[in-house]
Amino acid sequence: MSKPLLTILIVLFVLGIGTVSAAETKDEQFLLSEDTYKALNQAQELMEKESYPQAQQQLNNLLDKVEKGSYEQAVVLQTLGFLYSSLEQYKKATDTFQRALDLDALPKDVTHTLRYNLAQLLIADGQYKKGIPLMEEWLSAEKKPDNTVYVLLASAYYQIENFSKAADRINIAIKNDKTPKEDWYRLLLSSYLSLKHYKSAINVLEVLITRYPHKKVYWEQLSALYMQQKKEFTSLAVKMLAKRLDLTEPKTLVNLSDMYRYLAVPFKAGQLLEQGMQQKVIPRNYDNLNKLADSWLAARENQRAAETLNVMITMDNTGESHLKLSQIYIRTEQWGKVVDTLSSTINKLKGNKLGQTHLMLGTAYYHLDNLEQAKDQFIEAAAFDAQKKQAGQWLQHINSLLEKKDEPAA
Repeated sequence: MSKPLLTILIVLFVLGIGTVSAAETKDEQFLLSEDTYKALNQAQELMEKESYPQAQQQLNNLLDKVEKGSYEQAVVLQTLGFLYSSLEQYKKATDTFQRALDLDALPKDVTHTLRYNLAQLLIADGQYKKGIPLMEEWLSAEKKPDNTVYVLLASAYYQIENFSKAADRINIAIKNDKTPKEDWYRLLLSSYLSLKHYKSAINVLEVLITRYPHKKVYWEQLSALYMQQKKEFTSLAVKMLAKRLDLTEPKTLVNLSDMYRYLAVPFKAGQLLEQGMQQKVIPRNYDNLNKLADSWLAARENQRAAETLNVMITMDNTGESHLKLSQIYIRTEQWGKVVDTLSSTINKLKGNKLGQTHLMLGTAYYHLDNLEQAKDQFIEAAAFDAQKKQAGQWLQHINSLLEKKDEPAA
């Protein structure tokens, strides 16, 4: 067993004994006799001095004296189990801890801690089929489990080839942690590959590439998976991108997102850019945000595109972000927002983009039943070659409606 795990067990064991002492003052059921208390203290002092043979003899003698099935017997067994783990006699340690648990004589909180200690030991000793159920039992009763428990369980499930459970547990650890470790993603990747869940594996590799773009192995694996999915062109493009570009440069990931858009996979492009910006691998500047917005727009992810464009508007002096945002509002029939967004930027635009703005404003006013203002905007739009035909059709329709409106009632 590794030293860090042993240290954890020592700390938890000491906390467990401390909890027992606290419980003694509250419930006579958990009182130690004076002789037992003194003998346990002596054994612990010997253990602190690393006089393990003497401590073991002391505890074995005490075990013969205490009442069978009692709280005192459980405490002595718990202490003896700790001694065995300190000696790295893990089979004896697990057997002794299990005997202490089986007595069902310890306070609930101490039993809870001991169950965790035992599960850790069993898993570390390779006794996965015993350790996993015990750790799951502990987990179901723990209000705030540490992420390391999910990682430990995921590793154990992987060892017994329960890859679905391994993926489930490591996914929880990843979601709960602000800075998930690379090894966690590697475990998740291996689990998905073992399950032949190749699309999920591709998603994991894209995260790994975003976080560790300099590691060529992830690019090679991604290329191989695309080939396995019969996406030969994408596979080749990823491989060429990895070979031709400096993988330590953020531009590599941006180019990969460009490739996804070119291959008509805009959602992947958006995911990659968003992850890169979150991890601060890709600069959150106007150009990259523009690529992100275009990706979400092409993927019909209206909400995500709108959120990105609202950030861009604060950086934009050209009015182009306002145009794109208004396209979303038109798509989602939020006509009032179209008017508000474009009215604030109309003076910044020129040429066909100005004509497009008048056309969009005319459409918004029409749907808001403001025909006069709609007509004014379409007249403005008709002055631009690119919008002349469409604006003219709108004008014919609006003039017809206005004429009917002016006709006297029969």
